[in-house]
Amino acid sequence: MDKNAIGYNDLCEAVGKATLNLVSYKQEVTKEYIISMLESFAQIEYDEKRRATYIMAAEAMKE
Repeated sequence: MDKNAIGYNDLCEAVGKATLNLVSYKQEVTKEYIISMLESFAQIEYDEKRRATYIMAAEAMKE
């Protein structure tokens, strides 16, 4: 398997990070806010794999 492949665990970690960030800022944790947080992470992330992971996680949450 390619070491740069994005797996299920990577997506779960991204969603978990977004959820914890919302909780830490005492924000309501909803699907829409998690998607928004993931999209925000993607905008500021320098690492291409992580950026792609955040985008993919946001897309998966939209389904």
